[in-house]
Amino acid sequence: MTKYGVLLILFFSKLPVNFTVVAMTVAKTPYDKQRVIIDSISKKLIDNYVFPDVANKVATQLLLNINNNEYLGYNESFTLADRLTDDIQEITQDKHIRVKLCQPGVTINTNEDIEKHFRKVEILDGNVGLISFDKFPSDPQAKDIIDRILLQLADVDSLIIDLRNNRGGSADFVRYFSSYFFDKKTHLNSIYWRETNKNEEYWTIDDLPSDKRPNLPVYILTSKNTFSAAEEFVYNLKVRKRAYLVGETIKGRANPGHFFYLPSRLSIFVPTGTAMNPLTKTNWEDVGVAPDLPAIAVLAFEEAYAMAKYSAIEYRVCQGKAKPEEKHSSKHYKKNYGKWTLARNNCPLKYRWAQAEYNDRTNKYQFPYQIKYYGNGSANIEYQLGNTSGKMTHIQYFKSR
Repeated sequence: MTKYGVLLILFFSKLPVNFTVVAMTVAKTPYDKQRVIIDSISKKLIDNYVFPDVANKVATQLLLNINNNEYLGYNESFTLADRLTDDIQEITQDKHIRVKLCQPGVTINTNEDIEKHFRKVEILDGNVGLISFDKFPSDPQAKDIIDRILLQLADVDSLIIDLRNNRGGSADFVRYFSSYFFDKKTHLNSIYWRETNKNEEYWTIDDLPSDKRPNLPVYILTSKNTFSAAEEFVYNLKVRKRAYLVGETIKGRANPGHFFYLPSRLSIFVPTGTAMNPLTKTNWEDVGVAPDLPAIAVLAFEEAYAMAKYSAIEYRVCQGKAKPEEKHSSKHYKKNYGKWTLARNNCPLKYRWAQAEYNDRTNKYQFPYQIKYYGNGSANIEYQLGNTSGKMTHIQYFKSR
């Protein structure tokens, strides 16, 4: 034996005992590594997923998949995570469930800047308020922030809430924010939790630091990126007829939960509860929430703002604080032309008057896009024709009609 051989033996004999464990881990085949991950996923789902029967189906199918070598070649954790997410979602039809790679060294930020989630707060022309935020934070500080925002907007005559890029968050913050728009105690939503086998009811809160606005016209902007708790907020206010939705149909994710850690620096989000609305006796899972006025996301604000300005005029008239010309503008009379509702009066005013309706003959959505009133009573009416996604495809003009 050479002196180098003696040195190697001495070197390895002095290594810590756990070297053997590390060496065995490295020596594991891809199959062994994947099997450990899949067994861990199956256990997390069976123990925690809100629908146990479905969890058992997932466990059975994943075991079948790996035994049929369907995960050959998925040697990197992030590629395996994507494939497992697709397989699990195909079985459960639950888009909340997802397997993801945890970044090394990343820890929970206990000093998160909650303010940054509230992107924009403005008072627009026409005394229309605008709130845009991208998360329903669970941090108690978020309630203080929304209190200050609504105090700042205390005198607006209509409100636009932009949730087009809101990714969800806390059901408790949904309840808190919603409470500002109801005067009576209102049962907003219930969530069944598997762990406790009980329904948790979410009711509006009576005592708030700022005044409630139960009659304030509210418009909510939605998109395909509106997600989870943001969907609950939208759904709750829509079924209570407390807000008018403008934008795109949202995805339909009604099962809340949290992440569980897995081997190989992976984690899985497991829904541990499911929502149940007290009025509809169901939720928005998989079907989403359709807007009252379909519009592609980038046009949603313009559509809502036009309506919100007129709603602000009507609100001021009802509150007895309208200008003389605004009072006169509200005294219009309606005429019906087929399915369209038009109006006429003696002062300049511009607003959307009718909702979109689907035309079976043309296979398009149609609605009066803009109505301008003039002192002589004539009207310039612009009709927008669009496809089912709300995208503008053609415009027609009708003058003095």
